[in-house]
Amino acid sequence: MIVRIFTRTLCSLFVLTLASGTLLAQTFQLQKPRVAHTKPSPFVMPAEDPVPGLKIIYSNLGPTPTNNYNDTTGYYILGPSNSVGLPEQWIAFPFTAKASSHVSRLSVAVGWISGTKSIIVGLYSDNAGQVGTALATATTTHIPTDATCCGLATVNIASTAVTKGTQYWIVVTSDDTNAPDFTGVWQSSNNADTAGDVGLGGWFTFSNNWPAGSASGTIP
Repeated sequence: MIVRIFTRTLCSLFVLTLASGTLLAQTFQLQKPRVAHTKPSPFVMPAEDPVPGLKIIYSNLGPTPTNNYNDTTGYYILGPSNSVGLPEQWIAFPFTAKASSHVSRLSVAVGWISGTKSIIVGLYSDNAGQVGTALATATTTHIPTDATCCGLATVNIASTAVTKGTQYWIVVTSDDTNAPDFTGVWQSSNNADTAGDVGLGGWFTFSNNWPAGSASGTIP
């Protein structure tokens, strides 16, 4: 499995496509994705209880509700006017549906650092191993503070069918309309890593800090 990162340096380029072969990609391809390292808070907040009637379709959270993810590291989620002065950055990671299901809830371990609290979380199709098109998205302003495990940023989306054996993507993007100054971190899973290379200017793989999250819904 591979994780993708998308960094935008021009706010007008609101696209989710691989920018290989362009001057933009050539300019940034030797750079690395922006990683945040933090000192965790000594206070632990258990993750919220499961929603009655919903089943886990995919999750790399855990191993326990009080150790849901690694709150010391992760990749930045950044709006265009973020407080760290870096290019806008989005993050995505894939999962394969083990059964034909309907996804209606997405939870991600995104922590807030500064700026307006608002991000967009979405379920996307796969396009030949790349992030495809948005199937369902929703915005949330309920985002826990970075480095304070183990709360989650959660959205309810329109019930969306996923097919057994097919790859999909959970994507977090900045809310450029309502929160261009958002600065946060998608904190890492304790349970999985991946391998690959990374460049800026489009969707590329990267080698560690697998983002922590889950998809839930109904399974016939």
